[in-house]
Amino acid sequence: MTTKWAEIDAAALRDNAASLRAFAGDGCAVMAMVKANGYGHGAVTAANAALDGGATWLGVSAMVEAVELRRAGIGARLLNAGWTTPAEMAIAAANDVDVAVFTPADLAAARDASGTNRLRVHWKIDTGMGRLGTRLEDVEPMRAALLGARDAIDVAGIFTHFASADDEATDVTVAAHERFLAVVAESAESLGGPLVHCANSAAALRLPETHHDIIRPGIALYGYPPAHSGDAVRLRPAMRVCALVTQVKDVGPGDSVGYGREWMATRRTRVATVAAGYADGVDRRNGNRGAVIAGGAVCPIIGRISMDQLSIDVSEAGEIRAGDPVVLLGDEAGHRIDAADIAASIGTISYEVLCAVSSRVPRVAVNDSGG
Repeated sequence: MTTKWAEIDAAALRDNAASLRAFAGDGCAVMAMVKANGYGHGAVTAANAALDGGATWLGVSAMVEAVELRRAGIGARLLNAGWTTPAEMAIAAANDVDVAVFTPADLAAARDASGTNRLRVHWKIDTGMGRLGTRLEDVEPMRAALLGARDAIDVAGIFTHFASADDEATDVTVAAHERFLAVVAESAESLGGPLVHCANSAAALRLPETHHDIIRPGIALYGYPPAHSGDAVRLRPAMRVCALVTQVKDVGPGDSVGYGREWMATRRTRVATVAAGYADGVDRRNGNRGAVIAGGAVCPIIGRISMDQLSIDVSEAGEIRAGDPVVLLGDEAGHRIDAADIAASIGTISYEVLCAVSSRVPRVAVNDSGG
């Protein structure tokens, strides 16, 4: 029994993956990005649903995430797009995980770990993000190192990640794509024809010329279209977060609610306390700003968000009792509170809202065909 939970709609994840697969077109595979615990949805649930929807690759950003998927019995092609430490290269080989490489040192570690289980590497090019990847001025020595290592490893892919694919203007991304294609043109044949991939959700939906062999949707898989991507693909959010009312009371003018007495009643107000706080992923900035759905109505959050609790004004809602569910994220009674709305109100992005749902909020898969 729990006082809070997150419902993960496996059918929505599956359908989103299928829509993205259809949009990608023939000859282009889908790598479902399930890093960060599947953007908060649960990596195993997200991976299985995406594979059911037609994805054939999975992407993570840490070896521990890759091992979790393998231990769950998931055998699909799997890329650790983050840094694989030298000590983890052997783990990658043993678990049939493709790894990203950026430097000759990465490549040397991969070569040392490659044996009977031959490692597959994906060479990442830095085309302007400035994070992981081989800088353009270092491409030639890295390419030479890759050529020299082909006796021990397979160069399975060459990829990049765009810095601003969700900006309204696309000129920076188009230029980065051209820089990437120049490296591909100079390198692909000599490296054995690796798979080419560069499109995250925004690039995949806005710039079809970036599709190549694989697209790598992340936020779109979970039902949120990136900025300026229009409605080319039908997506629906896959997470609904609920918590229980723990107490209902009436307060009068001058009474306060929450730490710091930031909210004070100016009239007779019916207040419900809800078993969710910032330790569960409800951002403190939602205090006196956000809202939830309770009793068929949208009810404002009043006072500061506490670690374990928040308070709402239910004066305009139907009858509310302790034990009644409240929707913090999702649909109810014709109302919707989604991650994009929450993000806009507190100055962040939907990714952070979804990933913030903490581990003490149990994930419950719904609409799961078990495929």
